[in-house]
Amino acid sequence: MNDLVNQVLTEIQYRGYSDKTKVAYCCYLTRMTKFFGRSLDVVTCEELNTYFAQPCVRRLSYASISLQINSLAFLYKHILKRALTLDVVKPQHKKKPPEYLSRSEVTLLIRHCQSVRMKTMTMLCYGCGLRLGELTHVKVKDIDGERKTLFIANGKGNKHRYVVIPDSVLHQLRVYWQAYRPTDWMFYSHWLSTRPMANSSYSKGLKKVADNAGLTKRCNVHKLRHAYATHQLEAGMPIHQLQHQLGHADIRTTQIYLHWLPELHHGGADLLQRLE
Repeated sequence: MNDLVNQVLTEIQYRGYSDKTKVAYCCYLTRMTKFFGRSLDVVTCEELNTYFAQPCVRRLSYASISLQINSLAFLYKHILKRALTLDVVKPQHKKKPPEYLSRSEVTLLIRHCQSVRMKTMTMLCYGCGLRLGELTHVKVKDIDGERKTLFIANGKGNKHRYVVIPDSVLHQLRVYWQAYRPTDWMFYSHWLSTRPMANSSYSKGLKKVADNAGLTKRCNVHKLRHAYATHQLEAGMPIHQLQHQLGHADIRTTQIYLHWLPELHHGGADLLQRLE
């Protein structure tokens, strides 16, 4: 890793960015450095444009290209202290409404969990609308049974928040604790109790449960999180409360669910009803 990328790494850690962002930024900046064969501080913006004009780069998704540009923007703003001027044509970004899991499908999924651990994790994930990393990094001390809350430490953007735990999920957590007796990490690794379960371990386990349940829809943690948000809005949860539960920094992110579910704020009448 060259000196410039090391400076970016130090700055990212200082600013409290997530590990995922840290790895992505450093990876892309290292890749560009190898492409040019010299440090990026002596590479011109015109040369950077040639990098993004490569056929192999142009074929990448909107998100991948955006992440590479963001890594450069971070480098220029915080390390090089100069303006970044790029002329990059990104592929068209098409936002499609997500494929939602219905309540009956979530129930079917939970019923097909063959272990107490998998059932508890799935109920906690859906019941609180957690992200994958938030789920696997729950600690015993984070759960307050009396207040019925879960403390999420270092969520997306390294932000902390409390979320409400439903009674059904709290009961299942007690069943799980009786069976596994965790002392630190609630869902510890199968190989080492002092480490949390790997994200991939739960993701693979959830896919297997979905296959056994006969679900044709693709099933992952993000789908459970979408289902939580959708079902809570349908049940009448205020949008600002849902924003807090999901840990969205901007309420506009939460409001996307309203746009995807127009029936939730339709409020109109059947104008053709009297023509029958």
